Amino acid sequence: MPEPDEQTNRLESLLLTLIFAALSLALLLTIFVATRTGPAQAGWWTRPALAPGVALTVLVLANALTLWKEIASLRRSPATPAEWAEARARVIAWLRPVEFLAYFAAYLWSLKLIGYFPATLVFVTGLMWRVGLRGGRWMLAGALTALALVLIFRVGLGVWMPAPALYDLMPGGMRTALIRWF
Repeated sequence: MPEPDEQTNRLESLLLTLIFAALSLALLLTIFVATRTGPAQAGWWTRPALAPGVALTVLVLANALTLWKEIASLRRSPATPAEWAEARARVIAWLRPVEFLAYFAAYLWSLKLIGYFPATLVFVTGLMWRVGLRGGRWMLAGALTALALVLIFRVGLGVWMPAPALYDLMPGGMRTALIRWF
């Protein structure tokens, strides 16, 4: 018999509904800034803002209705301290992916400083270390993955990368080889 789904936290749901309502309303309010008008002789149904405007209006109304229901539910039976604690823990858990986003941003920044292969090697093995894959076999697998990525993108597909600052410190022939292959 399958396990029952864990119960949704009403406070977390309220916060998500508030976020979605604010985003959909902001998008609806900016629709005429984000789209251009067409020729005057064409019908109103050909306007670029029509379909997104209708969709966003429905979304705003649905979010408003959901928000009203969430608030009514919390007014009928206020949240307990345990619900507040659980909601706080869940919302904090939303921020966990930001850590990995920061790693990726650092990877992108390091590309222009140290080059594709060294940055990819540090990024892949660093992620493996972070998620707990710290054994020698895993680090070797990460290094081989970084090398495979270089071979696929730089050698196989010929993807161009700008020359990083580190390569400028190398002698002429070595710098050219590094720019071309790594």
